[in-house]
Amino acid sequence: MFPSHPVLVAVAAFASHFAIDAIPHWDYPLRAIKLKRDVNNRGLPADPRLFYDLALIGFDACVGLLMTIWLFAAPATTGVIVLGALAGMLPDPLRVAHRMFPKQPLTTLQRFHRWAHTKRTLSWPLGISSQALFAASVSWIVLTVG
Repeated sequence: MFPSHPVLVAVAAFASHFAIDAIPHWDYPLRAIKLKRDVNNRGLPADPRLFYDLALIGFDACVGLLMTIWLFAAPATTGVIVLGALAGMLPDPLRVAHRMFPKQPLTTLQRFHRWAHTKRTLSWPLGISSQALFAASVSWIVLTVG
């Protein structure tokens, strides 16, 4: 989209995360990592629940990144596509970082993230279906118009 403007790509992707989070969707449950307000994750025990959460988050990120590269990258644009995908995912790991280290500027960023995030969650069948439909629609628009 903007291969000659990687900073613009990163900023737009980061901002788009909050816009997309405003759409009702399903978030998969985590077993050890807690994202609710006023929860401190600093003392997370290294147990199977934590490893499950990290594996699930890592798998989700890798699948999303690989699908993004497969759908949108060309040899000349792979770097900027990866940058955009990573910047678009970044607000969620920053939520976890804030729960471990509740300091500025993460506190202000997470206050904004909570404000932007939909308060309505969908059940998993409807939530996954709506997310897949949204992703397919955006992909179709980008690939045909784009």
